[in-house]
Amino acid sequence: MDFKKIGEDVIKKAIKAGAEEAEAVIENVKEFDVNVRKGEVETLQKSVSKGLGLRLFINKQLGFSYTSDLSPESLEETIKKTVELAKITEGKPWQGLPDFGPQPLRDLNLYDPDIAAVPDEKKIAIAREVERIAMAQDKRITNSGGGSFSNTEREAGLFNSKGISYVLKETSCGFGARVIAGEGDNMQSGGWSSNKRFYKELSPVEEVAKEAAERAVSMLGAKPVETARVPVVFDRYAAPYFWMGILYALNGDSVFRKTTFMTDMLDKAISSPLVTVHDDPTAPRFIASTPFDGEGNATKKCTIIDEGVLKTFYYDSQTARKAGVKVHTMARRYGYKSGPSAGSLCIIVENGKDDPAELFKGMKEGLLVTGMRSLGTDVTTGAFSTGCSGFWIKDGAKAFPVDGVTLGGTTLEILKAIDKVANDIDLRGGLNSPSFRVA
Repeated sequence: MDFKKIGEDVIKKAIKAGAEEAEAVIENVKEFDVNVRKGEVETLQKSVSKGLGLRLFINKQLGFSYTSDLSPESLEETIKKTVELAKITEGKPWQGLPDFGPQPLRDLNLYDPDIAAVPDEKKIAIAREVERIAMAQDKRITNSGGGSFSNTEREAGLFNSKGISYVLKETSCGFGARVIAGEGDNMQSGGWSSNKRFYKELSPVEEVAKEAAERAVSMLGAKPVETARVPVVFDRYAAPYFWMGILYALNGDSVFRKTTFMTDMLDKAISSPLVTVHDDPTAPRFIASTPFDGEGNATKKCTIIDEGVLKTFYYDSQTARKAGVKVHTMARRYGYKSGPSAGSLCIIVENGKDDPAELFKGMKEGLLVTGMRSLGTDVTTGAFSTGCSGFWIKDGAKAFPVDGVTLGGTTLEILKAIDKVANDIDLRGGLNSPSFRVA
């Protein structure tokens, strides 16, 4: 399919049909996903999906529809239907396309042609192998949650009546395993995975399998502890769940409606000065990178928190207009069936200066959090509460595994009590953080 020709043609026809502004998103997605349990294939799915979403405006009235049929006749009917929808909806002064037009885009090298050449049998074999190796690591591993392999090839186009005409090709692939250790009342699961844009950059199968097994076995014998007020270290793989709760509280529309505890915190210290957070989806070949966002805005590095000071909220073009603010907008989009919405693209919490071991120095007693059962933060009130698991620390070292405990407090107090940040960030996805300690 010639995405560029189809997209630009739909925009011209939408304007001719009466739209004042128009935007089209086209996708063609090929997916493969296999799950293996105890060596046998449990589920295997191969799919190809394509479609076009059309968003247009007449007198600030929004019409939106989509179709999976890209034939000329279907597209003509979709344009006609969307124009009719726009004419009967309520106009709102902030509605319309973004104010920007086409911009230079970075070539981020996000497409791996080798993925398409990997036989399905090889992908199934990797899922089997990572499970087999993980199960064989320790005699205390008694069951399997399965091995898996998946990959996606995606071609997408974004076009609008302000001259934006972008086409993107990208790939992703990954595999992993989850195993269960122990028996009866003493059972723990652990899993690990590797996900990349390029097939040849995936981690070795044995490395992923060993990490999955270690995570299960290390938690055997976990128990709760007495209620206490102690230092808490958030491990670098648990920390993203904590930061996700913060990000939800930074939604610009929630700020406008005053439904987030962060409403009055812009340009104020919300955290320890050790904390700096960027949204940066511009790294070449990275799994969470993209050259443009859900509205067609060229991506760049944006600072969200600078040495503890909150520098911006998240807006898309419409919520920014609604709130009357001028900012660099950042919008996500979940395929051609949805419109854009404000949100993060690739969060990176800056590394600190401490080696990970330094976080435990001077701790007579404390908790290392390696898993969280929820984000913890209540966006409206700022209260923080979540179940977690990890390890109890005594005299600066791990003493025993912990489970069935709840962390409680307020998010702002926790942020401001961060007194050490490690230098151990592992860039794995859309939200990345080093380990850090709350005093």
